[in-house]
Amino acid sequence: MTNGRKPEAGFNANASFRQAFAFTLMELLVVISIIAILASLLLPVLSAAKKRAGQAQCINNLKQLGLGMQMYIDDNRDTFPGMASQHSGFQASDWIYWRTNTAYPQVDKSPIVSTLSSSDPKLFHCPLDTDNSARMAQADAVNGPYLYSYSLTSYETTTTVDANGNSHDINPGMSSNFANGENLPFTLAAVRNPDTKIMLAEEVASNDNSDNPTGAAVINDGRWEPANGDPLTSRHGRKGDVTFADFHVEPETYEFGDNITNSEPDL
Repeated sequence: MTNGRKPEAGFNANASFRQAFAFTLMELLVVISIIAILASLLLPVLSAAKKRAGQAQCINNLKQLGLGMQMYIDDNRDTFPGMASQHSGFQASDWIYWRTNTAYPQVDKSPIVSTLSSSDPKLFHCPLDTDNSARMAQADAVNGPYLYSYSLTSYETTTTVDANGNSHDINPGMSSNFANGENLPFTLAAVRNPDTKIMLAEEVASNDNSDNPTGAAVINDGRWEPANGDPLTSRHGRKGDVTFADFHVEPETYEFGDNITNSEPDL
């Protein structure tokens, strides 16, 4: 109702309403500042949550691989699979079929996942392992790069001479060695204190300090050789995830991995 009064000339009710509820420049700046502060507080929280989720998935991967390893060992007279070294050529007994050359079987055909309900290639890869540049740079033309996060403990074969002067090759484990004409199986029963011995290791995969604590060469095949300076990664809060020979999984520091009493099976 207008009570008989006409609106004043030039009066615009809509414009007056918008002007009454418009933000001033100062108010807009205050709102933007508050949003920026909240974002700065939330981003680290979200980043930490993403890292925790990534590690949880990594630990689950290693639990699944440990289960696959246990089933493989049970099905093969207590014997570990092969080391999957780049220097030994492809072996059907290798624990992981990692070579990218299409002449070789693909990773989902790897022996230790063939009996699992899922043989998803993501089982071999930590979600936080995202930098492939160093691996690509060092890859050889025959095998291609090792694009996975985990490797199997393996020590160099040694030779002993018996009382009759005969030499014998000895496989310290933890992998079996069937490469280059060798027939050196290694059994789970030969592992002393399996609950303290690293079986599957999460190696460094980039040159980033948060991943590579010692500046060592990055992972290049499925074989972890702690005696030759292969460190654990530090991507999970200065720790790397490992599966022990009793098949439980724990995060450990690279110093723990450097101590060979935590990985050499006969110690």
